[in-house]
Amino acid sequence: MTAPPRSIPPQTALFDRAVKGMRARLDEAEDERAVYAALRWGAAELDRTYAETPAKVRAVVACRAGCDFCCRGPIGVQAHEVLLAVDHIRTHFPPEEIVAVIERASAHRRLLAGPGAEGDGRFVQPCALLRDGRCSIYESRPEICRSHHTSDAGLCAARAADPSVAVDPAYIPALRARMFAVMLGIDAAMEEAGFDDQAYDFGSALHEALTNSLCAHRWAKQQAAFPDSCREDHFDERAAGEGLAGKP
Repeated sequence: MTAPPRSIPPQTALFDRAVKGMRARLDEAEDERAVYAALRWGAAELDRTYAETPAKVRAVVACRAGCDFCCRGPIGVQAHEVLLAVDHIRTHFPPEEIVAVIERASAHRRLLAGPGAEGDGRFVQPCALLRDGRCSIYESRPEICRSHHTSDAGLCAARAADPSVAVDPAYIPALRARMFAVMLGIDAAMEEAGFDDQAYDFGSALHEALTNSLCAHRWAKQQAAFPDSCREDHFDERAAGEGLAGKP
């Protein structure tokens, strides 16, 4: 008897589709603008994946417009996410607002680089792109921001009230698996295409990219886009050296 075909887990199919879609667009890209267009396709794919998640799963999500608890503190991203955000900023923001973003990103970078800022769990600096409780680059926000969610906003509020206390983020497993499958697929395709795959602190790399045009140039040449001082593990290593690693 012939064995019945095995079903493919939904997250595997989502990962494969994201890799294939991104790879096809990157292979056809003849210039930097086409690469950015591919990245926007990836962002749309994440949004589509969320929208196509069963309604009964999405109904449990507690996140709402104006809720900004998750927009406070450092987040890890890859270079293409930073540069897509910068492209949005330079395209849509007036000069005075760009200056203001640079100032806020600079403050984030200084605070994060301060003694114990990351390791003691109390770094709650708002994202430099947060404006009146909303993301000012919502259409071009990082992948992790698109994928993040909770089923209990009260837990987020508790974390905001006391950042030193470890709080269960109350992720929804079925949704998290779907979103992360697509996110990892996008990143895998970028890595396969030869682009920088290091993890960077978003705020620090954002400041660097807005003040140093060579970042985008190096990235386009498939080199490391940002200095080591912007790497996410740079702060982990520093915290370990200060004896702070492992604290909640």
